[in-house]
Amino acid sequence: MSRLPYAKMPSRWARKEPEWFFGEFGPEGYVEVPGVRDEKGNPGWVLGSLHELQWRRVKGGGTAAILILFALSIISNQKQRRDGLRKDDTVAATYEEIQAVLPISRALVARGLMHLKRLGAITVQRDGRRSIYALAGIDEPGEWCELPQAHLLERREYLQRLQHFVNEIKNPRSLHAMKLYMLLLAFRANRDNIARMSYDHIKDYTGLRREDTALAIQALIGAGLVRIVSDEEKPRRKGDAMHNRYFILGLAAA
Repeated sequence: MSRLPYAKMPSRWARKEPEWFFGEFGPEGYVEVPGVRDEKGNPGWVLGSLHELQWRRVKGGGTAAILILFALSIISNQKQRRDGLRKDDTVAATYEEIQAVLPISRALVARGLMHLKRLGAITVQRDGRRSIYALAGIDEPGEWCELPQAHLLERREYLQRLQHFVNEIKNPRSLHAMKLYMLLLAFRANRDNIARMSYDHIKDYTGLRREDTALAIQALIGAGLVRIVSDEEKPRRKGDAMHNRYFILGLAAA
């Protein structure tokens, strides 16, 4: 039974590179990318990963999706610690249990769950009043990442450290920050607790513009979620890339 202050969270979906489609219309779930066209002039549409959660399409439901995944991962870990070893990747939870960890409206819970299902982060089955959520891949090596549960809760029952983003869930900057945080958690290296990501790579996976990425980084730093590793603290070796290195607060290196 795990006694570490982290929860196992599905992450393969967030590391998936977006798939591109060019045509006259976008099938269900595809997001049009302004200004992107092929040689025939067909508009570009993107499917998959964090790139699909674009503010103009999902609004606060996209922010809710990522926050709900955090909440479900924590609920799963709490029930594991209370009841014993997990038998599989499922966790039973009501809307009320999700809202106890993440105080948002039922409408936003429903919208967020819809996005998580389409992205492949979870699957859902009904069981009376409760739903059974399968957290995709949390028992498979390389399919999950660590979520700093104790750090985010701060000895509360809800996501205290993320409260600002909950309060500002209707602000696109909250979605940008949560997309970046999910990406950094997914690409964090266990050996040193650092995620190495250039602005270009962040854009590839999330669709964030450079200015939005810069503001998201500052928001995550201000919330005590990450910090940038300086060259003085951890000198670069010959041949190391010059992109930023983000230390994830609340987790320990292997």
